[in-house]
Amino acid sequence: MPNPIQAIGPVSAAIRAYGASAAPASTDFGTMVGDAARSSLATLRRAELVSARGVAGTADVQEVVQAATAAELTVQTMTQLRDKVVGAYTDVLRMAV
Repeated sequence: MPNPIQAIGPVSAAIRAYGASAAPASTDFGTMVGDAARSSLATLRRAELVSARGVAGTADVQEVVQAATAAELTVQTMTQLRDKVVGAYTDVLRMAV
């Protein structure tokens, strides 16, 4: 008989490290989107502050690169989400009534 599947520890640790948690079942879609937008803006603002500190010479190069990479990933994710939403909207518009 095969062994039962164990919990994936690294994924759980990564979720805790990035401050994410399981959303309560009572949150609605609008709240989830709003929280994601606020989190994205916070990431972009942090990257801007860190890069300004890097230009001033008060931030470590590694910290600047990490912040810029996080901002780039955030922008790519938000762009992909926007494209999916626009695609879904156009699909709805094409539906026969």
